[in-house]
Amino acid sequence: MRRYTLLLSFCMLSLVAGNSAGGMIVQHFDAAGNLVREAGKASVAPAPAHMSRKYSVAQTLGLRPDVRYEFYPVFGRTFAEIVRSAEENGPYDRKTRKRQTSAFSWSLGWTYQLSYTTENDEENEKLHCDIIIHDAALFYDVTITLPVLTDDSFLNDIEKDLWKNFIAGLLEKEHGRVKIVKDNTQDAILRRMGEIIYLMLDAAQEGEAEGLVERYVREETARIGKETVRQIQENLERYSAGGKGIPASGLLKETTLRQRGF
Repeated sequence: MRRYTLLLSFCMLSLVAGNSAGGMIVQHFDAAGNLVREAGKASVAPAPAHMSRKYSVAQTLGLRPDVRYEFYPVFGRTFAEIVRSAEENGPYDRKTRKRQTSAFSWSLGWTYQLSYTTENDEENEKLHCDIIIHDAALFYDVTITLPVLTDDSFLNDIEKDLWKNFIAGLLEKEHGRVKIVKDNTQDAILRRMGEIIYLMLDAAQEGEAEGLVERYVREETARIGKETVRQIQENLERYSAGGKGIPASGLLKETTLRQRGF
C-alpha cells in the first residue's frame, strides 16, 4: 500500500491555529463507502510488492509501482490452450458468478490532522470555530491479478507474441481502472477536505469545542469518503460496460463552502 502524502495548503486561510483536536485521524472505507477502521494513529504500510514469477511477461510491459500485482498459473502447449486455461482457472467473480482472466480490487483511506481557532460572539452568544485540515495523506490499496505462464518453451515466436499481446490487453484494461480509482480522485478529495473550514457553536459549548469540532470534521470527511467510493464504483461499472475515460472534473460533486452564519 503506497501512501500519498499531500500537504493541504489553503491560501484563503491566514489564521494561525491555536488548538489541535486530538492526534492523527485515520479513516478507511470498504467497497460500499462505509468506515471500516478509525483510529487515533496511522500505521505506515509497506509499498506494494510485485509478486513476480519467472515467466511473467507482464514485467516487460510496464507495471505501476503503486499497484500490487498477483499472478495465478496457466498451462498449455498452444496459445489457444493457454487462453482456455486462463478462462478456466482465473479468479472467481462473485458478482457475475463467473471466472475472469484478470481481476481488480481496491480500497481507499486517508489520514489527516486538524487545528482550529475560536472567536466568541458575545452579542449573539455564539462561538465561531475556524478549521484547518492539514498533513492529509491519501492511501490506496490496489491489487491486479493476472495469469502467468509457467512454461513457454512449447510456444513458437508467433504464439509468444500473441500471449504477450493478450497480457498487454489485460494490463491496459486494469490500468484503466487504476486511473479511475486513483488518478482521477486525489485532487477532488483534497479540494473537498479544504472546504471544511467552519463550525458555529453556542457560546455555552466553549468547553466542549475540541470534541465537537473533531466529531464534525470526522463526520464530514466520512461523508466525503462514502460519496467518493460510491462515485468511483459507478464509474468503474460504466468503464466495465464499455464507457470511455471518466473526466476528473465530473468525478465528484462539488460542495458548498460553509460560511459563517450558514
